[in-house]
Amino acid sequence: MAAIDMFLPRVRREKHYRGFNPLNKDFSDEELRQRYRFGRESIEFIANELRADLERNTRKRTALSVEEQVMIALRFYGSGSQLQVVGDTMGYDKSTVSRVVRDVTDALVDRKDQYIKWPTERQKNINKRAFYEKAGFPNVIGCIDGTHVHIQAPTEDEPAYVNRKGFHSINVQVISKNKTIIYLYMSYFSFSTLLKLKKRTSMRIIFMIQNMCTRPRI
Repeated sequence: MAAIDMFLPRVRREKHYRGFNPLNKDFSDEELRQRYRFGRESIEFIANELRADLERNTRKRTALSVEEQVMIALRFYGSGSQLQVVGDTMGYDKSTVSRVVRDVTDALVDRKDQYIKWPTERQKNINKRAFYEKAGFPNVIGCIDGTHVHIQAPTEDEPAYVNRKGFHSINVQVISKNKTIIYLYMSYFSFSTLLKLKKRTSMRIIFMIQNMCTRPRI
């Protein structure tokens, strides 16, 4: 048997590409948001914004579409899972997920100046002066805080809105400068606790403050 096996030609196993584009499936906007943090229209907007950088100049049927790349990256960003887990969930190799996340991230960073506007020195001074006059804190240009807003028990997905203290709520985070809200986040499910929310955003806020004022206090 061993001798026969030596002369049998080895058949190369066919590769199976299990990746799919969830936008082509019958997912509702709510289901897309639960998985990718964005609805269909927003995902398509991001894909169109990044198309020039992400579109592959190839006719290979296995090439990932821009939409697929964006959704792989969004799943990685939004889930906090490891590359391997995202790949197993969506049907891609870990190396593919790694490359896609890198490419999408680079494309997003390249467009930061289109959407992230730093305040001018005059605006920073106005905000710092206002906060100092209000609370006596120097060099503060903005505030961040979050809370659970009490709500009546919803008729759908009721258990998902019960927070760790046992009542129904929506998790809300607000960032504001002098008398102006510049960022508002409301979670769809309150099991994402305030602590986890602050962990996800704290480094971004610290980076923002460190780049806008000296010796920041928060």
